[in-house]
Amino acid sequence: MKTWQKATFIIVLVVFIIASVTISFISLARAPFEYEYQTELGENANEEGWVMFGFNGNPQTADVRIDFVRDEDGNNPDKTKPVSAVGNFTMNTDEYVETIYIGKDVKYIDETSFFYCKMLRSIEVDKDNPYYTSVDGVLFTKDMKTLVVYPYNKGGAHNEEIEATPAEAMTYTIPEGVERIAAAAFYKNDILTEVKLPSTLKEIGDMAFFKCEKISLVTLPDGLEKIGSDAFSYCHGMKPLIYIPASVKEIGNYAFYSCANLNAFYMGAKSEDEIIQGESWLPKNIEKTVINIAPEAQYGKTRADADEIIRTITTEEGGEN
Repeated sequence: MKTWQKATFIIVLVVFIIASVTISFISLARAPFEYEYQTELGENANEEGWVMFGFNGNPQTADVRIDFVRDEDGNNPDKTKPVSAVGNFTMNTDEYVETIYIGKDVKYIDETSFFYCKMLRSIEVDKDNPYYTSVDGVLFTKDMKTLVVYPYNKGGAHNEEIEATPAEAMTYTIPEGVERIAAAAFYKNDILTEVKLPSTLKEIGDMAFFKCEKISLVTLPDGLEKIGSDAFSYCHGMKPLIYIPASVKEIGNYAFYSCANLNAFYMGAKSEDEIIQGESWLPKNIEKTVINIAPEAQYGKTRADADEIIRTITTEEGGEN
């Protein structure tokens, strides 16, 4: 290695070490609970109130209450300062929180607030909250039209002490009446093998099922209008065929990117002109240095066409077992 190369390597290494140490000190210096008064609550531009915007978890923060401004350790609630909103990425990738309690005054929760909380078992909401509700630990808007967050560790499904995951933890049926699945709602869930979508569903948000690697079967209902960007990216376990109903008018960027098993798309639409199609939404699968050619969407198909193929696939798989 030449002298200038050695010098460059040493400089890069030193900068990396300094940056790592600095980030560690900043993380340790942050208070577990952080709040501020804001004049715009998320999408509610004309409302103001106290916002929980920062959180630095530790082994003592298994249960978190978001109701009033508290001290930096989450204690001593000030009941003159009700929390009105939870900011974006507030509990980003937290590894300690198991239960979150939402107070009655919280009116806005950013869809990334509880992003990929790896130990989160349940989200509970005060029964008097007019904006949100909880059903079996899953967070919904009060009108039950949006599924906001499905806890990553719902019911303690990610338990290394048990030999096999209970069957009831591997499937989930979204209630009828739900019209939208929020962004990243099921992000990286690697327990679920099947999610049953309601007939009322109209939109699947960005990254809603991103890297849900074990999900094998998803039936998109008639009436669905939009599939967000990266909605099903890296869902490697999906069946080889999926039917996209004619009601779908928009498919986001990379919606099915790297879905390794998907090799057939039956489209209810008569032609591609009927759908707004994002960049590379068909599943180009990357294997080492090779990028496989994405399958072509087949238009003018019916659900019956797709169901017949899926039944054949399911039968063959059953026979192999």
